[in-house]
Amino acid sequence: MDKQSKTTGTGLSRRNFIKGAGAVGAGALFGGIAPGVLAQSKAPLKIGALNTYSKVYAALGNGNLNGMQMYFDQIGNTIAGRKIEIVREDDELNPQVGLQKLKKLVESDKCDLITGIQGSNVAMAAVQYLRQSGAFMLCSGAGISNLSYTRLPYFFRCSTTTYTTHSAMGEWFYDNIAKEVLLTASDFAGGRGSLAEFKAGFTKKGGKIIKEIYPPLGNSDFSPYLADIRNSNAPATFSFYAGTDAVRFIKQYDEYGLKGKCRLTGSGFMLDSDTLPAQGRAALGAINSLHYADTLDNPANKQFVAEYQAKHKEFPSVYTEYGYVAARVIHAALEAVDGNASDKAKLREAMRRVKFEAPRGPFSFNPVTQSPIHNIYIREVAEVNGRITNKVLHSIKEVAEPDKQPI
Repeated sequence: MDKQSKTTGTGLSRRNFIKGAGAVGAGALFGGIAPGVLAQSKAPLKIGALNTYSKVYAALGNGNLNGMQMYFDQIGNTIAGRKIEIVREDDELNPQVGLQKLKKLVESDKCDLITGIQGSNVAMAAVQYLRQSGAFMLCSGAGISNLSYTRLPYFFRCSTTTYTTHSAMGEWFYDNIAKEVLLTASDFAGGRGSLAEFKAGFTKKGGKIIKEIYPPLGNSDFSPYLADIRNSNAPATFSFYAGTDAVRFIKQYDEYGLKGKCRLTGSGFMLDSDTLPAQGRAALGAINSLHYADTLDNPANKQFVAEYQAKHKEFPSVYTEYGYVAARVIHAALEAVDGNASDKAKLREAMRRVKFEAPRGPFSFNPVTQSPIHNIYIREVAEVNGRITNKVLHSIKEVAEPDKQPI
């Protein structure tokens, strides 16, 4: 990728942005203050990468960091004359550990901004400290909808919100799959929350919920629940499972012979790169929704996938794309303020204006919730060039969450 072609949040290339500053004068661009004065210091730009790099989410956190580092490598690891320094900390998917590491990154390491946090439990535990400290955070992980309504002025999210993903699926499901559905998920906050988000879209259209089934988290034998699904005569299911639960549920659903009788659909997080290799052919035909697929046919994604494969010898995951997009958001926003991360109000306004074509498609921020506006894709698990992955069936364009908390 030609690093000179990178765009700022205003759509200008970095080269033209710098030329423009010289042509129109510093005062016009920066309110009468010269860019050199604004930057105050060309000290390294410290970015705290707080994420889960061990335990069950290790692949997610490491993929996120790989995506971020790949983009920074492409721009010479420098933004507005400041060398990028990433300070990596493992939250161990533990809210108490995450809070301790967050305080270290802010107070001891003096990071200019924080990225990451995949676990929604860790992210929610950080809210009070973020409010008290005024730390600037670009969340490139946790999808829990509650984060969008904390009204933290310096909290942005570039990953996704599960509400947009699942409520959009609920509406599409009603129009294209069935008017009735059986819902099933692991019995924990993420599972119940995801089904509530799907219901918000589905019932708004007039859809009927036949039944809801919540096996315990970490369940190994789904046969009693699958028998319940069969006996319900539901035309389709919508499900949310994660990790080993997702693998077991999908494989046992297939073994039980339900796929031909009860259409299998669910959250895209249940049927993605972290579970599909183990789910194998049992997942074929499953309909799901997410804001990204590595098979998306757009120039930004083709380039992203090719470069990631060349560097890491594997396909990027949705979590890799999170980190890549985070890096590009940081680049665009900080270029717009000449690298000055200390003026948080100006950095906030610059970040709110960021808009570009990401691997996932058009990306921008909702100025109220400061979470992403992006496409939601209805996907089907299929075999593509000998690999089991997701192909896109339908695109729901530039979906934004409500300005006020919906559920």
